[in-house]
Amino acid sequence: MAIMLASTAAALLLVAGAILTYAFFSFRNAAVQDLFTQAKIIGSDSATALGNGDYSGAAEKLSAFDQKPSVVAACLYKKDPAGNYAIFANYLPAGRNHAALPPHPVSEGVAVKDGNYSFNNGNLVLFHYFESGKTAGAIYLESDLAELHAQLWHYGMVIGAFTLASLLATFMLASRLQRVISRPIFHLAQTAKVVSTQKNYSVRAVKESNDELGNLIDGFNEMLSQIQERDVALHHANEELEKRVRERTRDLEQQFARISLLNQITYAVAARQDFESIVLIVLQQLEDHLPVDYGSAYLYDARTETFHVLMRGPKSRPVAIALKVPDSIPVDQTAFRACLNGEMVYVPDVSKLELAVTKRMTEAGYFSILGVPVIIEAKTFALLVLMRRERDAFSRAEQDFIRGLSAHVALAIHQAQLYQDLQKAYNDLRQSQQSLMQQERLKALGQMASGVAHDINNALSPVVGFSDLIIQTETNLSDTAKKHLNYIKTAGEDIAHIVKRLREFYRPRNERESLQSLNLGLIAKDVVEMMQPRWRDIPQANGIHIEMHTEFDPLTPEFAGIESEVREALTNLILNAVDALPQGGAITVRTRAVELPVKDQEMNVQTVLEVSDTGVGMDEVTQKRCLEPFFSTKGKRGTGLGLAMVYGVVERHQGKIEIQSKPGQGTTMRLFFPVRKLEVSQPAEMIETDEPPPPLYILCVDDEPALRILMREMLERDGHKLEMADGGQAGINAFRAALMRKAPFQVVLTDLGMPLVDGHAVARTVKTESPITPVIMLTGWGAFLKNDGEVPTQVDGVLAKPPRLKEIRSMLRRVTHKIKK
Repeated sequence: MAIMLASTAAALLLVAGAILTYAFFSFRNAAVQDLFTQAKIIGSDSATALGNGDYSGAAEKLSAFDQKPSVVAACLYKKDPAGNYAIFANYLPAGRNHAALPPHPVSEGVAVKDGNYSFNNGNLVLFHYFESGKTAGAIYLESDLAELHAQLWHYGMVIGAFTLASLLATFMLASRLQRVISRPIFHLAQTAKVVSTQKNYSVRAVKESNDELGNLIDGFNEMLSQIQERDVALHHANEELEKRVRERTRDLEQQFARISLLNQITYAVAARQDFESIVLIVLQQLEDHLPVDYGSAYLYDARTETFHVLMRGPKSRPVAIALKVPDSIPVDQTAFRACLNGEMVYVPDVSKLELAVTKRMTEAGYFSILGVPVIIEAKTFALLVLMRRERDAFSRAEQDFIRGLSAHVALAIHQAQLYQDLQKAYNDLRQSQQSLMQQERLKALGQMASGVAHDINNALSPVVGFSDLIIQTETNLSDTAKKHLNYIKTAGEDIAHIVKRLREFYRPRNERESLQSLNLGLIAKDVVEMMQPRWRDIPQANGIHIEMHTEFDPLTPEFAGIESEVREALTNLILNAVDALPQGGAITVRTRAVELPVKDQEMNVQTVLEVSDTGVGMDEVTQKRCLEPFFSTKGKRGTGLGLAMVYGVVERHQGKIEIQSKPGQGTTMRLFFPVRKLEVSQPAEMIETDEPPPPLYILCVDDEPALRILMREMLERDGHKLEMADGGQAGINAFRAALMRKAPFQVVLTDLGMPLVDGHAVARTVKTESPITPVIMLTGWGAFLKNDGEVPTQVDGVLAKPPRLKEIRSMLRRVTHKIKK
């Protein structure tokens, strides 16, 4: 029995020691595992807050250790790009300061996966490293071992008592109860073996008695229950962690898809410079890739508080047509008034709104709607409206994405507007520069015309004067001769008028210039006949056949204008049409009347002169520049003044020009002249007639022999007595000689531009020595003197060369009438 008792005692002590040792390591390992589990959970939950720099969120996660009294300290570290860790958030119960926390994770202790642990000063210290996406960090946990010590102490007490009782029972019942004692112990050993080998914590030791062995078995089973619970908890924690990882992965995938969509939209709108195409690209991308079932954009009119449709997505247009969605919607008839204050409006179920538009959308199966304002310079510029068929179909992430997208759209639209404004400013500047250059060219042209006007008009004077003289004095001329002489006279007068008007390119027309009531059909007919050699005879001589067609509407009303200018414009148009037919073709001249809507009802009716050809035509660049002075496509054959003069004629008549042309398809030029009534002029001091005044004694001063001969022929036929002077000095001498003879001249007619002594000196001398003697200046600069208001004070009247018999008679009658008065 002594040996049995000793053996039993030794066995009990060994079993007790084994149990205590196992309990110690089991409790310690369980504590480490439990602390590691908490560290992983807290690290996973804090990754988002750590990545976003959310200190309060991280601290809130650590505050969960309030429910874990054994945790005496916790700290969350964040890893920077350089690989260094720094404290981000901490948990400290009362009585522990921040300085006691390690400033960075350490690697001392037992290394385990993703961390290490150690026992320091009676506490369990654990570091766990974690990484989520681009966020990396570590967590520090420190737990006391009071619970472990208490459990071990409790186990020791129980085992000690059980050992004493066992020794006593062994001593008393050893002989009879050996099996009762050994069987439970053996069964317990077998159970422990199964647990240790199979890791099956669901098995339990069978309790056969309520003695120490039964307590031991209960403690063992309780230990297995705790281990099983912790194993199940760990399993659930792993499943929860995996679930969160899957959800986070799905969120990251959706976020990546939205970022990719944003990049696609950004690249797509970068090449657009108008906001309509920008909005269209955005709607198309949202329809295809977000996706949305309906997308449209509206411009906001603050004056009327109305949304006007700007663009609908390609897939949304048929829907809008089918549902008859209006293009303009008052703000009060929508749910988007808050958008005017920059707020995003989301309606999960539009069927709850009592609005006409939303009812239509609900009937078509669209239930969730999102309105996002496009803000430019702190004002609502436009509104993006997106819809889906499901209720509450837009997630918070999608709403945030669309709101951010609206900011990108607003920036792109604003940049497009700035680009368009800059382009417009650049075009205006370029047009201003071109206009300034054109004005300078025209000014130079006018100055050149002033220089050559005198010589040209002197050369034209015999042509116009003698043809006019023959027409009026020769009564035996045939009709053909008269017609040809009229052509000569008209052509000469037109040349003189052209020279006069060359200067008017850069000068406004004199309002006092007299206008005539013009019949556009008669003028066109005369010009076509007069230009017949140019459009028929000369081309035929070169083997080119050109057909001329005329369509003159007899109902075309007359209009107020200057006949020579209109005639010249039509002449230039016909010449251009002939030049555009190097291989022959057809020219059509039309006159008609049209009605154009203008504010002034008096100018509502327009007469139209149209010249069409079947020639080579013009491209767009030529059409834009063809009205510029000196621009020509004819090379050395062209001066570049024809169409520029046509433009000037139309502008002076307050009309307009239309050009219709395509390369190889001919050209049509249309001149529009407003139909206006001639103003009734005030009655003159005396009625002008074509009758010559009474015979006068006239001094004619001119250095051109042809002009002196012409004036003698014209004036002597009217019965006047003339004395001719070759130059200014000869004229002064003749005038003084007449005064000395007591037979002064009744009228002095002098040229302006003469060598040595000009017309100004002649006029001053006459007025000084005989103030009552009228002085008439006949000069090639006559038209320019009248327009510029530069008529000398010593001159009673100015006549422009070439001289016309009717004008000379009228001027003589006027100046002599003043003397009689």
